[in-house]
Parts: sequence; structure tokens; C-alpha cells
Amino acid sequence: CKKQKTKNNIMEIPESVYSKAFIIALVFSITGAFLKINHIDYSSIILAIGVVSNLIYIIVGINEVNSSTRIQSSEKVVWTIGFLVFNLFVGIYYLIKRKNIV
Repeated sequence: CKKQKTKNNIMEIPESVYSKAFIIALVFSITGAFLKINHIDYSSIILAIGVVSNLIYIIVGINEVNSSTRIQSSEKVVWTIGFLVFNLFVGIYYLIKRKNIV
């Protein structure tokens, strides 16, 4: 995957980063929470990986939305708030409808 330069000379993040980070965050967060509830050793490490992956897909999603030229600035604000507040639901919707949004 090559990084391509956009019009503003900003390095574009490959499409696969968002989807991989989202899936990793979902799997590790659910697994880590389950292991934490059952008091399994090293469950906090798995949960921490999920949280870091969660932050990565939120940052990548916000970056993609705000650098998009297809949507208006008011929609960008709504997407940003959605990623910050309802990150799981907005993340799933964005993952499914990404081609139409960005």
C-alpha cells in the first residue's frame, strides 16, 4: 500500500488502516472486557490494545471525514462529534458506508 499525496500535500492514510483498526479494536475490547470480568491474568493488556486500536480508528475516521471534499463542513462537525461520543455505532456505520461518505 503506497501512501498517496493529496492536493494539500498531506499524506493520505490507506483505506485498510481504518477497517483493520476497527476490527482489532472490536475484537480486543470485547475479549479484554470478558477476560477482565472473569479476573483472568493479563486481561488488562488485551483491553489496553483494544483501547489503543479504538483511538486509532477514531483518529483515522475523523481525519478522513475532515479532509473529505464531498461533504459539507456542517456534516464534518456532526461526524466528528459522532466519532467522539458514539464511536462504536458511528464506526460501524462509517465502515459500511465509507465509499459513499468520503
